[in-house]
Amino acid sequence: MVEVRVSPRDSEVHVSLGDEVVVQLPENATTGYLWSVQRVDDGLEVTGNEYEAPGQPLPGAGGKRVVRVRPTAAGEGLVQLVLKRPWEDDVQDRLSVRISVSGSEAGG
Repeated sequence: MVEVRVSPRDSEVHVSLGDEVVVQLPENATTGYLWSVQRVDDGLEVTGNEYEAPGQPLPGAGGKRVVRVRPTAAGEGLVQLVLKRPWEDDVQDRLSVRISVSGSEAGG
């Protein structure tokens, strides 16, 4: 298995079956704005969605949201995340990543 890291600048990534796509986004829970998975196409599976606190426990310091996606089939699919307050409808930011999956596992 290979971890493929995605930054907020990436809109497309190419992986193999057995790889894991890791999306890391800055998040500051004290603001109320949280990243959440809005859409995951067939052939992709979210295997992790966690908040990682900042290294220094400073008041108001932001951490990061780490979302892990594993392909379950060859083809293309889209993962969309939104940054919003859970109690509001307005979206502060969006990230869409198109994942192209080849039919063979990496390294094998």
